[in-house]
Amino acid sequence: QKEAVKRFEAENPNIKVEMQFVPESELQQKLLTAKAAGNAPDVSSIDETFLDTLTKQEVLLPLPSEVINVKEEMGELTASLYNITVKGKEAQYYGLPNGVFAAQLYYNEALLTELGYKPEDIPAKWDDFLLWAKEVTKWEGDTLKRSGMAFFANEYSIFEDLRFEMAGALNGNIFPTKDSNALADEVGVNAWKFIMDLYDVHKLDSKAEGLNSRERFGAGNAVTLYQWSWFNGFMDTQYPDIKWGLTVPPSMSGQPVFGRRGPDVGFTVTTQKQNQIDQAYKFYRYLVSPDYLAKYCKLRGVQPSLKKMWNDPNFSDKSGPHWAAVAYKNRPENSVDPGFWPLELVNIHNRVLPSIRDEGQDIATALKNAENEGNKFLKANPQWSIL
Repeated sequence: QKEAVKRFEAENPNIKVEMQFVPESELQQKLLTAKAAGNAPDVSSIDETFLDTLTKQEVLLPLPSEVINVKEEMGELTASLYNITVKGKEAQYYGLPNGVFAAQLYYNEALLTELGYKPEDIPAKWDDFLLWAKEVTKWEGDTLKRSGMAFFANEYSIFEDLRFEMAGALNGNIFPTKDSNALADEVGVNAWKFIMDLYDVHKLDSKAEGLNSRERFGAGNAVTLYQWSWFNGFMDTQYPDIKWGLTVPPSMSGQPVFGRRGPDVGFTVTTQKQNQIDQAYKFYRYLVSPDYLAKYCKLRGVQPSLKKMWNDPNFSDKSGPHWAAVAYKNRPENSVDPGFWPLELVNIHNRVLPSIRDEGQDIATALKNAENEGNKFLKANPQWSIL
């Protein structure tokens, strides 16, 4: 971000950019509060889970066609999905995706070599992978010395992928309709039983130790890691000594579909200063450009949304161990985009994991409780973003 600001200011010497970092967990409320106080920032980077609430609360300014021609630059699907009607006004664009990303299987190349394997030896089917991962896992008493697949704190990512692998693109979707969610169906119960077996039967990771799987992998104590590819930047900046790569996670069949992919939104214009609107749109346009996205997408593990970047060799499925799996899994025929849902509903779904894993609640009960609360929320808050 600092490099991007420096470059933009060099190209636009009459515009000065002041950058402020806000933790993601606080960002939506801070923007709502700032808007109410009349001092919202000029440009904001938001998570996709904020887009629904922030458009309805009119925090985000529409993006004029002269700033970006969405259909021409990002394609028909994005142009259709993100054309939002707010409070009966004409449909407009308020936030656009930087691209799409998904869960991937990270591997530690040095550990693979030490154990006598190459990346291509990692099995593609869950049945085979579980045997392999159990073989490379090492326990000393009750202490996990080496995880075959670290996943603690990433269980929900596995759940999302498993649903589509077990039941297909339609039946695996947790949203049968735009105003309902299905967590406690047979698919959901079986998916969570599978996840808990990864702990209790296959013993690939430790729930008792409570060590975040990303930290375990970054410390060199995991052969593989099940993690969304936004972790790419952390591997390059926080764990530079680990030689790592990516492969598509195992699936039930070893073939597509490989689970879920989702959007990464993205920059928005939020200024309340009439005399700075032109500068805000100019900075926004710079942030949604190949120059910026070429660096951002690599760190974020995001397949770019701009059509002109789709054939860039750096973002293809032949672009090496740090990227090829991203391009391959995110192709529409290989994974499913069920849309996205607001932070309020995410928080409801997030209660499932601690209820099952930490509190030992019955799987079906925990899922049904979250499903009922989710349905109640959706009935009162219709969503445009669920596909």
